[in-house]
Amino acid sequence: MFKSLQEARKSIQEKRRELERRVGETSIIVVLLGVGNKGLERRRNLDEKLEEVGILSLVPEDDFAPDVAPSLTEEAILERADVDLIFINVESWGSATEFGQFHDKRDIAPKLRVLTPYKYHPIYGSSTSYLTDLYLTHTVKYGHVYAYDNSSRSAFPTSEKIVITIATRYRRLVALGKI
Repeated sequence: MFKSLQEARKSIQEKRRELERRVGETSIIVVLLGVGNKGLERRRNLDEKLEEVGILSLVPEDDFAPDVAPSLTEEAILERADVDLIFINVESWGSATEFGQFHDKRDIAPKLRVLTPYKYHPIYGSSTSYLTDLYLTHTVKYGHVYAYDNSSRSAFPTSEKIVITIATRYRRLVALGKI
């Protein structure tokens, strides 16, 4: 196999550098959906953080054509194969409507990563609402509903941490040919 420990170490270091190069050259496209106003500012900040780590993210209010109806534009863009992940933070009736519109669309739902405050999550919360029931269906069918708490008083991660963690790992998996 290897003649020396030094040869083995060198081989391992070369393989690690090759993997790092592949990850660095891999790009994915992430779309950030959610509420406007303060939520829009949070998504814009998250957009910047994702791009700092080499992930292209899109915020519809900034990146999609404003002169076309959002309900038509978003669906057409999200169905495209080059969109890898779609994060939707359900914080308003508008974002709940978006989730309802996309949760079972064949070309969108598998890419959808749903973020909800933990009290509305079907496993961690106690809500019995229609929306919580829909989260449970989506969890069972696609497995991508994440509970968060943006306050500092909880053991749950923030929505930002969830998005960055998942997008970063997804990018690495793509680079390694696992997705």
